Amino acid sequence: MLIEATTCFNRLFFLSLNQMLHFQQISLHTFLSEYWQKKPLVIRNALPNFINPLSPDELAGLALEEEVESRIVKETPNDEKPWHLTPGPFSEKDFESLPKTHWTLLVQGVDRLIPEVYELLEHFNFIPQWRIDDVMISYASKYGSVGPHYDNYDVFLFQALGRREWSLTSQGCNPENYIPNLELRIMQEFNTEQQFILEEGDMLYLPPHIGHYGVALSEDCMTYSFGYRSYTGQELIDSLSDFVSDKAVFKTLYQDPDWSSLKHTSEIQPPAWQQAQKLLQGLIHNDEVMKSWFACFATRLDQQSEQQLPEPFDNDEVNLSLFLEELQEGLGLTRDACCRFAYIDAKHLYINGYAWDTAEVSCELVVLLANKRFISLEELKPYLSHQTNQSFLFELWKLQWLLINDENSFVG
Repeated sequence: MLIEATTCFNRLFFLSLNQMLHFQQISLHTFLSEYWQKKPLVIRNALPNFINPLSPDELAGLALEEEVESRIVKETPNDEKPWHLTPGPFSEKDFESLPKTHWTLLVQGVDRLIPEVYELLEHFNFIPQWRIDDVMISYASKYGSVGPHYDNYDVFLFQALGRREWSLTSQGCNPENYIPNLELRIMQEFNTEQQFILEEGDMLYLPPHIGHYGVALSEDCMTYSFGYRSYTGQELIDSLSDFVSDKAVFKTLYQDPDWSSLKHTSEIQPPAWQQAQKLLQGLIHNDEVMKSWFACFATRLDQQSEQQLPEPFDNDEVNLSLFLEELQEGLGLTRDACCRFAYIDAKHLYINGYAWDTAEVSCELVVLLANKRFISLEELKPYLSHQTNQSFLFELWKLQWLLINDENSFVG
């Protein structure tokens, strides 16, 4: 029987600073220098103390919700069109009508909905937090799969329940290699180079543009996908253009080159376009503009996260005294799972795509807030005696981008 999953949780998790993936035979330095964005790695028993926060029924319950992005992929191996994609939200009847085998449910952004899943991101703090995209969880029946494909981003695939066989290839990972007339982008040619079976607790790291084909070998198969953001050059230039337009920081005029040797009046000679190139290079080499732009770009929210941000408090409902009183009675602060924090030089804080005024705020508090998803009251106490620090935390709490934790704040 499916259950309706609650999508508003708020609980503080006190986590060890040493909590990290267990790379077993290699060091973290080796992983970052030889594997990250270079080649795949199987990590056996990656999370030894892992307890699955969600049952298959609870994951299906999330897929009933309007605001949750979900989809079902079905395979009909003997058909001319063997792969089928159905977007959510779903109903209980949808799940009751599914076949016994060859289908997969995928639910995006589960870290924004379930705090135990959000907590798992602490294992990946060896990569900047602002690089994380989201945690997708899939449930597959026996032989379930989403087909052979490749991604443009890094991903850690953790086997939380059951067994899955993975086939990998570095060949044919290009836009031209796909089966036409399908709703999914499935690789038409897939030449297996490596093959692994992941047991419960195992993890597979994949860099961008490595073809992978995972098939469930058990009747219940759950996989957690810890995905990272990828940026195309077009995204970067579009974002930079919007930024300089909004901030009005690029008003330098184009200047003509020396036309004294001009002979053909309709010819665009190299000095002409080189002047434009020089003008644009001046912007690219402006460190202050580039730092601020990239920090805003890297912390921007996608549309789904924007929609899932909590409603801020009404100014008439709360005040600084009330906030401080509740904070002192609580266990600490948790960052809302939809929010993205980053900083530059401990003096410039960026949240959800915007620069935040921290001119008078303690640099140590800015660093603490940006680096930790969960902050205990003991860690906060050294900064609470300063009015500016209090007001800073109060403003973020009013927006509900920081949440106060107490013993009764978990809703299950």
